Amino acid sequence: MHPLTQIRVATVLAIRTLPARLGPSLVTVIGIATAVAVMTCILAISGGIRRFVDVNDQPDRAVLLPPGGASEFAGAFTSTDVAVLVNAPGVKRTPDGRPMVQPLSAIAVQLIRRKDGAPQYEMLRGTGYIGMLMNKSTLRIVEGRAFRAGLRELDVGRAAQRMYRGLDVGDQVLVHNQPWTVVGVYADQGGIDENAFAGDVETVRAAFGNPTYQSIGVQLASAADYDRFRDWVMTNPQLKTDVKRLGQYYRDQMRELRTLFDFVGYFVGGIMAVGAACGAVTTLYAAVDARRREIATLRAIGFGGVAVATSVMIEALLLAVPGALIGLGLALLAFNGHDIETSGVGFRAFISGAVAVTGVATALAIGLVGGLPPAIRSATLPVADALRAA
Repeated sequence: MHPLTQIRVATVLAIRTLPARLGPSLVTVIGIATAVAVMTCILAISGGIRRFVDVNDQPDRAVLLPPGGASEFAGAFTSTDVAVLVNAPGVKRTPDGRPMVQPLSAIAVQLIRRKDGAPQYEMLRGTGYIGMLMNKSTLRIVEGRAFRAGLRELDVGRAAQRMYRGLDVGDQVLVHNQPWTVVGVYADQGGIDENAFAGDVETVRAAFGNPTYQSIGVQLASAADYDRFRDWVMTNPQLKTDVKRLGQYYRDQMRELRTLFDFVGYFVGGIMAVGAACGAVTTLYAAVDARRREIATLRAIGFGGVAVATSVMIEALLLAVPGALIGLGLALLAFNGHDIETSGVGFRAFISGAVAVTGVATALAIGLVGGLPPAIRSATLPVADALRAA
C-alpha cells in the first residue's frame, strides 16, 4: 500500500475514535483556545498602540525637537528660529504663499480621570491656523466648532474626552487658574491625535508666561523632501535642534510601551502554550494507549511506523485548529475595539492580521509539540506486546 494511502487510512481510523475520547480531546481544545485567546488579547494592546500611531502618520510632516529629540514639550525655540525655517528647502506653502511652519507652545494642565477620579497632568498644545491646515483631512470636528485665535478656547480629542471629566462642549478647564472653555470635540480615526487637546498658540504661551516655543511643526511639499530639509536644518549654524518625521517621533515615544506589551503577550502566552502542549501530550498519549490494538493491527498488516506517527500528528493538528479558531473568536468578540487607557494615553485594542496569524501559528505549534512524543511512541510501539494487551 502506498505510504500516502497508509497515512490516509490511519488518520481516518483515528478520527473515527475521537467520539470515544471526546472529553480529553475537548480539554486539549479548550487549553489551546485559552492560550491563543490570552496571547491574542495582550498582543492586541500592542497592536492598538501601533495602529493609533500609524493611522495618523503623515510622512510629509516633520517636527523640530530639542537636541536629542526627547520630547516635543521640552524645547526652547525662539521666534527667530521660526523665521529661519521659512527659507528651508522643501517647506510647503499655502495657496497665498505662507510657509507651513507652525511653532508649538505647551503647558501642563491638571485633569480628572473618569475611571477613578484621580488627578493627572496632560499637556495642552498651543497651535494655530497653519497647524490646523497641516492636519489630515480625516481629522474633523464632531461636536461644536474650532477654537478661535486670541481667546481662551479649547478643542479636545475624542479619546481625551473619554478619559477625563469636564471636557464636554461648554465645560471650563482651569489653565493657570484661568478658565478656558471647551468649544469643540474632534475625531481622527481613533489615532494618537485624539489624545490631545489644543488651543491658540499665542494665548497658551501667554498663559504659561514663556517667551519660547517647545517645538516646531513643518509641512513639507512631499515626503521625498524630508532628507534635504533635515540636512539643511542640521547643518544650519543658526539652529540647534533635532529633526524627525512626525510619525517616527510618535513611534519612538510609544516604543517602550509597545515593547512591554509585546513581551508580556509572548511571555504569558508562551507559558500558557507550554501548559496547553503538556495537556495535548497527555491527551494524545492516552489516545495512543487506547488505540494500542488498532495501531498494532495496522503495523502487523504492513502499515509503516511513519504512517501511524503521521496520523497521530494530524490528529494533534486537528485538535489545534478548532482551539485556534475558538481562541481568536473569543478575543475578537471580547477585546477587539476595547478601550484601553495606560500611561496617559487612550486607544482601542486592535487584532491585526499579523496578530491573528501569530495566534494560529501558536496553536499549530502547540499541536506539533504536543503530538510529537505520542507520535514517536505510536511508531515504536512493540507489535507483539500491543496485540497481547487487554
